[in-house]
Amino acid sequence: MSPYFHAIAVDFDGTLTAHAGPTPDVLAAVAEVRRRGTKVVLVTGRILAELREVFPAADDHFDCIVAENGTVLCVAHVARLLAPPVRFELDEALLRRGIPFRRGQVMLASHGAWDVAVTEEIRRLGLECQIVRNRGEMMILPPGVSKGFGVFQALGDLGVSHHSAIAIGDAENDHSLLETCELGVAVGNAVDALKRHADLVLEEPEGAGVAAFLRGPVLRGEVRIEPKRWQLELGRYDDGSRVRLPASQINMLITGRSKSGKSHLAGSIAEQLIGLGYSVCVIDPEGDYEPIGHLRGVLWLNGRGGPLRVGEIGRLIEHRFGSVVVDMSGLDGPARRAYKASVLAQLEQEREATGLPHWIIIDEAHVPFGREADTSEYFDPSQKGYCFVTYQPGELRAEVWKELDVVLALPAGRLPVPAGSPDPISVIEEMWQKPFVRVVDAAPFGQAVLARRDEVQPRAFTRAPRTSSHVRHWHKYARAQLPADQRFHFHGDAPDPAYDAGNLEDFHRALIACAPASIRFHASRADFSRWIHQVIHDDELSAAVRDLESKVSDKTADVDVDVVRAGLLSAIEDRYLE
Repeated sequence: MSPYFHAIAVDFDGTLTAHAGPTPDVLAAVAEVRRRGTKVVLVTGRILAELREVFPAADDHFDCIVAENGTVLCVAHVARLLAPPVRFELDEALLRRGIPFRRGQVMLASHGAWDVAVTEEIRRLGLECQIVRNRGEMMILPPGVSKGFGVFQALGDLGVSHHSAIAIGDAENDHSLLETCELGVAVGNAVDALKRHADLVLEEPEGAGVAAFLRGPVLRGEVRIEPKRWQLELGRYDDGSRVRLPASQINMLITGRSKSGKSHLAGSIAEQLIGLGYSVCVIDPEGDYEPIGHLRGVLWLNGRGGPLRVGEIGRLIEHRFGSVVVDMSGLDGPARRAYKASVLAQLEQEREATGLPHWIIIDEAHVPFGREADTSEYFDPSQKGYCFVTYQPGELRAEVWKELDVVLALPAGRLPVPAGSPDPISVIEEMWQKPFVRVVDAAPFGQAVLARRDEVQPRAFTRAPRTSSHVRHWHKYARAQLPADQRFHFHGDAPDPAYDAGNLEDFHRALIACAPASIRFHASRADFSRWIHQVIHDDELSAAVRDLESKVSDKTADVDVDVVRAGLLSAIEDRYLE
């Protein structure tokens, strides 16, 4: 079975069967799928009692039944209403007009020929109802419910995300069913509108088509279908067309030189995935993704309340269908590497069992997926849904490159390649045999270059803006000690080790303690902003500091220097201090 899909929702009339009940062959195919661990949901517009009249064994063949067009959920022969029943005063009005109908537990069912008269009575009574047509039949339902709504609830009860499910249907009332699930499939006899809406149209009709699909290459994981509805939009090409990627069943690499904006782009992709309802786990070694952790439905784990407990992460994702940012910036190097491997191993087990998380975004991916790493316990390439972020793509293992479907490369403006480091853009050109260097070198900062494995030419595009901030964080840039040649030493008559700033935390502390003369000396020469620009690589903070420095000269009074000191401290705290 495909490792991605964990449930199938299949319509009854016109899809599973053309007659009173399903054939033995299609029921055998359903049983085969269920034996392999995939949940199968039967979906119908029929009243539950009427379904059981024509298909008495329905409860025994499926994990649950969604009846009455998404308003009744039945598990183990026990029904639960998902919406309040249509008001009973409508029954009386229809009886007075001689309109034939049948009442279910929630809905009313009638023939489509009576839709005008029914609409008149609903309007006269001032009721809020919706009329849904299914070929020649008509259903009168409470507002806001559909087959898609019912299946969403059923999948939640079964512990399966709708992004890990496939829907199969044939008629007008199946649009919402196909729209809710990750893949929408139409049988060969489906109405034309549904065929146009579907991701895949089967050759055979009804039960024969369903049986062939359940035994076919999509569920075996041999063929990947790209969903039409679930797409990432990364920006615009120069001709104005949208840059789109499937939001599932792919692996991608984001690479570029240091400070080119890799984590910024990865954060943008994470935001979109979370907004579309996918479960995402971000492995964040340096604290770059904290703003993602504050989005709705996302849990930010930073370990500051105690040691991070690996076993809880998978359970939290499974329980909430949510997303997690695992911030490891508080761990030292060896502890971080060990913890990262443990988290990835646990996530792989969780994905195999539940399909969650749909995506794992790994920054500094060259560490856990490097050529010398043993990835056997935490990397199953067939799972897909990996986003590797690294400035050293040449260090990635061969099996990672083999399973990549998309590469996003970022230009870095005038920033040089660090001495002794291979250019990441040259590496991907060599690995994929595509002209990356020329395209990336021609792209200005703020653009990115996209290549898909199945396309020859990489293309540059302008990136879409992010919705959450991307801030360089105090714990990343303030506490890691800089090399000796990059430290900031505050000027003074009597050198003091306390004023030798090896990081921003030291720098902040020294600003508080040093004499006005020291601040006057450095600010009048723009030393502070230059250090922040060249060493910390934070142009926004550097610009703010430069503005403050412009207020200082060799003749500035101490009292005015202290005003600038306060401004410098505030600028650093506003940007970095948590």
